[in-house]
Amino acid sequence: MVDLDAPITEVTVYSDRALVTRKGSIHLEAGEHELRVNNLPQFLRDSLRTSGQGPQQTRILNVDITTAFYTRPPEADLSRLQRELERLQQQQQLLRARQDSLNDHRQWLRALGEQSRDFAKGLAQGQMKPQDCADFFSFMTNQALQDAEAAQGVEIQLKQVQLEIEAKKRELSHKQGHANPDRLAAIVNVALEEAGDFMLELSYLVMDASWYPQYDVRVQMNDEHSAGEVELTYVGIVQQYTGEAWELVNLALSTARPSLAAVLPELKPWYLQVYTPPPPAPQPLRAQAPGGAQMARMSMAAAAPAQMLDMKEVEPAPVEASIETATVERSGTALLFRVGRSVDIPSDNSPHKTTIARDNLPCAFDYVSAPVTEEHTHLRATITNTTERVLLKGNASIFLSGEYVGTTLVKMTAPGEQFKIFLGIDDDIKVKREPIERAVDKGNLLQNDIRRITYGYRITIHNYAAHPRRIVVRDHLPVPQHERVKVKVQGILPAPSKRTGLELLTWRFTLPADGEQKIEYRFVVEHPQGMKVLGLP
Repeated sequence: MVDLDAPITEVTVYSDRALVTRKGSIHLEAGEHELRVNNLPQFLRDSLRTSGQGPQQTRILNVDITTAFYTRPPEADLSRLQRELERLQQQQQLLRARQDSLNDHRQWLRALGEQSRDFAKGLAQGQMKPQDCADFFSFMTNQALQDAEAAQGVEIQLKQVQLEIEAKKRELSHKQGHANPDRLAAIVNVALEEAGDFMLELSYLVMDASWYPQYDVRVQMNDEHSAGEVELTYVGIVQQYTGEAWELVNLALSTARPSLAAVLPELKPWYLQVYTPPPPAPQPLRAQAPGGAQMARMSMAAAAPAQMLDMKEVEPAPVEASIETATVERSGTALLFRVGRSVDIPSDNSPHKTTIARDNLPCAFDYVSAPVTEEHTHLRATITNTTERVLLKGNASIFLSGEYVGTTLVKMTAPGEQFKIFLGIDDDIKVKREPIERAVDKGNLLQNDIRRITYGYRITIHNYAAHPRRIVVRDHLPVPQHERVKVKVQGILPAPSKRTGLELLTWRFTLPADGEQKIEYRFVVEHPQGMKVLGLP
């Protein structure tokens, strides 16, 4: 049996797993050979695949898997960390032994000092001289001081070693991945008709590996704030906890979702049932409501230092560094992002970033307000995905003209599709919604005891900016959910650009500089006099 070194060369990461590829070469004589590839992770028996290249008529006869039992993980960096941890623990034991020895010595000094009461008897009987007593007490004092200093030094060293041990344990835990130190080994039987070089390739799936997207959205607007461009940086965040260190591997990120590819959601019947109210529960004792929490906002601004220009020696102007991005391949219905350089991904479950792409995308701006909820106007950018890549669902950090705005969630966006992000509140657009009518008619209507309430509202939008603005205003009308409650619209001026079946209203218009637009609508709510209707203002 020959041990074959087959390091990891390629890794394709999916949303919840990874495909690992190992390659190793060896020169073999003609005949049958048994090759062994060590240090494979656990739980890959069903996914292990092999292939190879060699001289003419080279055959792979059989592939088997066996378990190699280890007292500790066999990887070199893990063994190094384990040895360092053991050295620190031995140092800790020696310091504790020295601490115990110092304690024994101090107890001996105390016992010796307790015998000093016999010195007076010795002096009285002429057996001791005063100088002998002075020398003894001087010795005791100096020795006690030395022991105290030594004990304090040992205590400091013990604390430092304990901190180093805890740090080394955390590092070992991060790198080790799975706690089980045992590994698998692949046994591959090959037959060669003639001597030559044989290249073996192993591939297998591992769990505890994943990637997800993140975005940086940097928005630049034109002077009129009507259109602009977005610099979208597409970043892949990779993390793995497989127990294997991916060192200098060719990394690819796939948009395929293996866990969902072979499963079709089962369609279940749609049942309608009659609601039966539960019996009334006993009323609990009222507790005093807790006070509301206050939230604070902080804004951060960084000022760039001014640079001095030396007129005597003009240095070349610095140029912006280019960003290494990934190449895109289509694999079936999925995309494969191949990183353009070899990367290291340790098995510590820490996030590691790799830039997939950086693109400039066109966008248009408008100002959206829903004054029924808040009288603010939000700047919104509508961005078109003009690339050939799918933008997966992920968080995005937003920057407007270099200033950080906040974070948002980018939905999954196909090529050619649009997505929207909000860029903050614009105080140049003032919006106000106010009631202008409320009248109650309690008279009989068609010989029925009907209550009629008329409501009227006015929305005023004013543009204080120096340029025209594209405005979107949203509001709604009440929708009855009882057959004896009626809502009749008396008028909406101007007519909304969009009106849904659930009475959601949308107006779209362009407001010139220092321009103003008023929107008014009225409606009547009818219901029986004795009926209590919830939701009315």
